[in-house]
This record gives sequence, C-alpha cells and structure tokens, in this order.
Amino acid sequence: MKKRTVINIILIAFVIVGIFFLVRYDVMGKLYDVISRQVAQNKSESKNSDVQGELIYETVLDEDGNEIVIELEKILMEDEEGNEVEMYVDTSEPTVIYDHTYKGKITKIQDNKIYFNVDQEVKEGTDHIFENVKDYEIIFNINTYNIEFDPNDASYLVNDCLVYEYESFYKAEDLRSIMGKYLRVNDTLFEDYYTGKEYKSLIFYNQ
Repeated sequence: MKKRTVINIILIAFVIVGIFFLVRYDVMGKLYDVISRQVAQNKSESKNSDVQGELIYETVLDEDGNEIVIELEKILMEDEEGNEVEMYVDTSEPTVIYDHTYKGKITKIQDNKIYFNVDQEVKEGTDHIFENVKDYEIIFNINTYNIEFDPNDASYLVNDCLVYEYESFYKAEDLRSIMGKYLRVNDTLFEDYYTGKEYKSLIFYNQ
C-alpha cells in the first residue's frame, strides 16, 4: 500500500513539473504556431498548384496568313520586388538541329563577320564538359541572321537571335569592345514547333 502511494506521489510530481515546463516555456503555444504555419503553407502550395498548370489556347496568324493554335501554360513567378505575378508561357519546344558550344576569343570583326578563335569545345556526348582542342577559327557571318522584324506586326514570326550577356545585339560591330576577351559561345540551329521553319541563335557569354 505504501509502495503504491509513493508511486502515485512520484507520478503527480512528474505531472506538476511537466505542466510547469509547458507553461514556463510556452511549448504548446510554439507547437500551435508551427502547426498553423504548416497548415497555411499546405493551403498556399495547394492554391499555387491549382493556379499553375492552367492551360489556355490562342489562335494567331503566321507571316503567310496561316492560323496557328498556341498552347500556353500559366505559371507563378516573382518580380524584381518579390511580388508574385502570373505569366503564360508557350508549352511547345523547338527541335534542336545542332547545338555547338565553344570557348575562345574574338580576333577580328570585319564586313559584319565575327572571327572567333576556338581553343576549347564541349566534349561530344556531354552538355557542359569542355575539352582542349587544337586552335581553329570559326567565322560567324551576321549577314546571314534574320533579326529584322516589325514590332507593330502581331503575327507569329520566327526570327534569329543574337545575344551578348542576355542583351540583344544587331551587328558584329556591337561586339568590338570585347575583342580579345575570353568568351563562351553557344551556336544553335532550331526548327520551330509550329511552322517547321529554321532559325538560329548565337549567344556570347563572359567567361
């Protein structure tokens, strides 16, 4: 009997200490906050999941007057100020006919042509592994790039792309200031998903 009484007293003492601990350090309040945040996060993710992935379809005309139906998917992004914004992006992907990546320097610019000396290129069968090669020269003829378009023309156009560090350039002379600088170049030929027309992309990056 005395032994059972002692056990009961010990259990009561543990309960009192436990209650004191919960009250003193607001364990229940903190646990409630954690659960509340998790519930709110789950609701937000569920809402975003419902919003993202919504598909819409737009009908446009190509430069020859043919109708093209474009599938667009809604996505959520953050702007520069951290605000959430909705955008629609084309779900189609072009066919890659070739995709070459080189490292080297621009040695000459003449007659709207870029003379590029290559000393490294992406190893065959890989995406980002470069290997040293015996130096050779590539000439990028900017005259062969179709970059002219009418900004007021609402039709679906397929144009070539010339870019240096995420900004467009329009003639070889625009890159004269980076002659002799070590660069990475991505030279790609695509086939448009909707029209089947080919277009080129030439992109220079600082290395």
